[in-house]
Amino acid sequence: MTGMRVADLLALPHARAVGLDGVAGRAIRSVGTDTRNATAGTVFVALRGARFDGHDFVRQALQAGALLCVVSASWHRRHAREAEGMRLLVVRDTLVTLGDIARAYRERFPIPVLGITGSNGKTGTKDLVAAVLKTRFSVLRTEGNFNNQIGLPATLFRLRPSHDLAVVELGTNQPGDIPSLCAIAEPTHGLITNIGRAHIEKLLSREGIAAEKSALYRALPRDGVAFVNADEPLLRASLPRWLERVTFGVSRHAAVRISDVQVDGTGRPRVRIDAPRYAKSPLVVAMRVPGRHAAMMAAAALAVGFAFGCDTDAMVKAIGGFTGGSGRLQVATVGGIRLIDDTYNANPDSTIAALDTLAAMSTEGRRIAVLGDMLELGAAARAEHRAVGEALRALDIPFLLTCGRHAKSIAAAAASGGRFAQHFTDTAALQRALEALASPGDTILVKGSRGMHMEDIVTGLRERLSAEATG
Repeated sequence: MTGMRVADLLALPHARAVGLDGVAGRAIRSVGTDTRNATAGTVFVALRGARFDGHDFVRQALQAGALLCVVSASWHRRHAREAEGMRLLVVRDTLVTLGDIARAYRERFPIPVLGITGSNGKTGTKDLVAAVLKTRFSVLRTEGNFNNQIGLPATLFRLRPSHDLAVVELGTNQPGDIPSLCAIAEPTHGLITNIGRAHIEKLLSREGIAAEKSALYRALPRDGVAFVNADEPLLRASLPRWLERVTFGVSRHAAVRISDVQVDGTGRPRVRIDAPRYAKSPLVVAMRVPGRHAAMMAAAALAVGFAFGCDTDAMVKAIGGFTGGSGRLQVATVGGIRLIDDTYNANPDSTIAALDTLAAMSTEGRRIAVLGDMLELGAAARAEHRAVGEALRALDIPFLLTCGRHAKSIAAAAASGGRFAQHFTDTAALQRALEALASPGDTILVKGSRGMHMEDIVTGLRERLSAEATG
């Protein structure tokens, strides 16, 4: 961290210093929530979680060298005697204060901050946008999906004077998340990838999802810039009139328009993009990321790059070299079997997109889809899972294995179309069936929500195939 001192924390809302007189002028080296990283100069913020309470480790953090610990007033009232002599900042809510510290730190950097959210593709889009911007700027980006009230501050604390831009991912699963995250990051630019059906359990409808996501646009300053999916009317309707906007998508009205997508036998798209406002000639981008839907990621990244004045050739090269992140349509061949790992997460839209990608791939053997539950769909769970099965019936994917409480509806709908579909109640049984079914030449897609741990299926199959190849 740069330039922050303990005295700066004393000005935070609802903060009361206990035993901090001797360290008020000390520089803060880092802010964290894990005592394993508590060293000299650290501010440890005690968070209460489902399994652990950081307050139980306050003394350990101080003994490890932490400058001070941020604790809740309720905890301090109950532990006032044992807390005597400790260096503490006592606050109403430690999670809120973590965000307050992050916002105060972010305000030290008068640089553009691009916030990215959306139902699908926000992490991949964030990474691709950062790759494009790095052709011209020093860019801080969210690592992985550190996109919540703990992850976003962790990202902002990595800001340094050398950074020209920050690209941060903003996640949500309930009303109010995006406004809270925007209050921390104070974005100057905003991009919403799309409005799908992820997290519909608490946001209730696509309209509810749009209202939550579009809070990003409403949080931008009057001189901010909104990057808008021109194919999504729910977003256009929620856009503040005063914002400058750059549109992208398939629509003929898009400033950065996808005019053609060709997918080869490996599932990789070749995308033609027309952007006459920025480039005299159409751009052709050959992507390494599989899936027709990757074209929208490319258009979004180009829209951002054009707005920030990046070189066109450099952007095309960066997009063409992008390979995506772990667990997101990662393709590998093991023991003669092509394995598509898309286990990072799942919702109805991303699952159908992954199935489309599998169906578009040429294969010497059979196409096999292995699907787990899509979570956080609430009352819509049964219908949405059945809709995926119905969509699968129209695709050339003859084998389906499913696992979980809700995925049984996928198998039932798909089986009614005459294909092989088998459902399992646990991943171990599915793993055994998949190992018995899979043969060299097959192409296998594995996908499911994070809570289903479908990555264990990928790991187990890899290990089995590798052992057979070397045995």
